[in-house]
Amino acid sequence: MCGNSKPFAFGSALCSLLFLGIASLAQAELPDGPGKAATLRLCGKCHSPEQAVSLRQSSEDWEDTMAKMVKLGATGTDDDFDAVLAYLSKNYGLDTGGPINVNKATTVDLETLLGLGRTEAAAIVHYRSDKGKFKSIDDLRNVPGLDFKKIEAKKDRLAF
Repeated sequence: MCGNSKPFAFGSALCSLLFLGIASLAQAELPDGPGKAATLRLCGKCHSPEQAVSLRQSSEDWEDTMAKMVKLGATGTDDDFDAVLAYLSKNYGLDTGGPINVNKATTVDLETLLGLGRTEAAAIVHYRSDKGKFKSIDDLRNVPGLDFKKIEAKKDRLAF
């Protein structure tokens, strides 16, 4: 990821830029796999679990975020950062996980996993709270302020 073997200094302010939520996650809550130990070791003491499991980024975005941290003084070896990047990309990437249940998804899930704006995601959650569960994709047409084209583009990822 970094292209050299220089160590980097991990400041507490830097941790919060990337690994939001990983700090207080119990090891059992993170998916097993290569990079889990490095992720816990480098960032496991800085963050809340809710943010960590909801943050989804492409591999390129994870790499950009990590590069910003390095520029700000983050520490770890290239091997550590490569392992963390691979782990986060696999487990917290944009296309990870199964279908998105629109009747259970949080606002953050709807934003990050469906590419919706904050207002649109909040509108879905608010509508769901007021009117009840969605039964099909067509029910989402009734949500005020929602760009339905975004929903149609992700219809294969939706569950009800």
